This record gives sequence, C-alpha cells and structure tokens, in this order.
Amino acid sequence: MCWPNGRWRLHLAIAGLTVGATLTGCAAPVGPVFEPVDPPLVWPAAPETPRIQWVGAISGSTDLKAGKTATEAFKDVLRGPRGPIEFSSPRALATSDGSLIAVTDGGTACVHILDLQQRTHVMASGWEGGEFRTPTGACWIGSRLFVTDAARHEVIELDANGRFQRRFGEADLVRPVGIAYVPARGQLYVVDGGAHSIAVFERQGTLIRRLGRPGAAPGEFNYPTYICADGNEKLLLADSGNFRVQVLDLDGNPIRCIGHKGNGAGDFALPKGVAFDSAGHIFVVDAQFENVQIFNSEGRLLMAFGQEGGGRGEFALPAGVSIDHNDRIWVADSANRRIQVFNVLRVSG
Repeated sequence: MCWPNGRWRLHLAIAGLTVGATLTGCAAPVGPVFEPVDPPLVWPAAPETPRIQWVGAISGSTDLKAGKTATEAFKDVLRGPRGPIEFSSPRALATSDGSLIAVTDGGTACVHILDLQQRTHVMASGWEGGEFRTPTGACWIGSRLFVTDAARHEVIELDANGRFQRRFGEADLVRPVGIAYVPARGQLYVVDGGAHSIAVFERQGTLIRRLGRPGAAPGEFNYPTYICADGNEKLLLADSGNFRVQVLDLDGNPIRCIGHKGNGAGDFALPKGVAFDSAGHIFVVDAQFENVQIFNSEGRLLMAFGQEGGGRGEFALPAGVSIDHNDRIWVADSANRRIQVFNVLRVSG
C-alpha cells in the first residue's frame, strides 16, 4: 500500500474498523471496554482506606469490543472473520488524552495504537525501506507518536494511525530506551541506556545536549531505562543499574534519589516503569518484585500493590507504566501478554 508521499509503505494490521465501515458508518460498540467489578478489587484491603482499584485488562483487539457494520459482517461471510490482534510482550506505554494508548511490543517488534473511543487497534511494524527491530519507549506529542528503537539507535515518529513520518538520532544514540516530552521547552528527553545518559532533542530531531554520565553519584546513571516528566518542572528516571529512581530538574541536576538495592519495603530489585500522578506521587514498577510501589513527592513510601501471578492485579515481568489525565494507571504486564488498568482512588501523604 503506497501512501500519498509516494515513498513510504507502512505494514499495518487493523482491527475494529475497515474501509467498509468508514463508508457505511461505525457500528455501535458491543459493550464497555471495562466491565464493572463486583465486589471491587482494591488496595489496601479492608479495613484500611482503599487507594488503588483494579479496572480491567486488555490483551488485544477483541477486548475493545468494537461492533461490526453490515459491510464488515458481509465481508466476514465471504473471506472469513479477521483474526484478532494480540499483545506478545508489551514493554512501554504512552497515553494521550485518555483515548489513545500506544504500546511498544518487543515480542513482535511492533507498536500497537489503541483508540478507546473509536474502538480500533492498529499494529505498525514497519514502513517502506525499514522496520522496527526493538521498539522500546514511547510518548505522544498531540497526535504524533515518538518511539525509540534500541536496535536501530534512533527515534521514529508516527501519526495516530501508525503511519511513518520521519526518524532521527541514529548518529547520536547508542541504545535509546525511555522517552518523554516537556512541552514548556518543546524538547524530547531520550534515555540512552548504552551511553548512561539522557539525550535532549528538539522536536524536529536536532540533538541539543546530553545530561548525566556513567556512575553511582546523584545525577549519574548506570543503565537507565524509563523516564517521565512531571508537567514542565521535573523528570523521573529509572536508574535501573543503580537500583534506584532519580528525580531531576530539566537540566539534569539531581533533586532526590529514591530507593536502593534490597528486599525491604521501598527497596528495588529491577526498577523499570516510572510515572507521576496528578498529585505528584511517584509510581515505580519493579520487574523482579512484580509490583508497583508508590511514594510521595519527598520519596517516602506510601504503599505497594501487585504480586507475582496471572490473576487480576498480579504481574509477570511488568515493565512500563503510564498515568493518564484521569489518574488511570496503565501497566505493561509483559509476560502475561496484557495491559492492566487501575484507578487512583486516593493516596494521602
């Protein structure tokens, strides 16, 4: 399939809507994406005040419960129904206005884009002349999606439909992993795990500067992985090789280090996904503890939720986390091949 620019071809799998559906109108969804859970599954358990509530899980396009138009149903009769799109090994998550969800998938070397309003699921694996190899981090800038590819040593920009726009950073990056955007500066902060630093780019792809260096002191990094931005003021970085997370200002100056290697509450074994909620609380996914720990803005542990397993609220090698503007928590439950979703009810402290 050739796109209008005549140069790039995108390999796409699409579920939920087809050309026929576009022509005849969208079918009504079969039901809500997340059914109510009764009784609610919450953390901590009674009699303590609940602060986190399990909402549901998505394993692929079937869970979006998109309806079918008459045209789609007729095509299914002629050619057989389309197979569902499923996650293989979800890594990082990015949310946009609570409707668009991007998921990087290491198992199938692709990027999934879910539209919760339109109930569509697009899987983008490549373009004419190139393909994803190790898609790792993701972030949205409006309707544009920026994806790091650790094996390609670059950042790839897609539109909201998964169509290729451009790529940059190949000459500047060793192993790009996490990525975050700071609107006030109009800059992308790319974690370069191979260089133990953060590379800062203009949105157009020009490298501006690097932050940090290898080491264990505050402001130094050892195989950092995931990153997020708190509005326009602070960065939160998973300094994974140092078994901690760091809070930094936008110039890379250390504000606070949280955690260290250990087995106790507030310690880390393999910190990965990091996120801020709207109140400034810090959420950290630990892939080895297979839980999510929550800290206040000063770095004091408030609580943790999750444990090893495949049930509701259980994890197997969790990775990325993203919190949308409604304080809904999206966690990449990698080895369980799904995304789990939770609500922040109240976290005091």
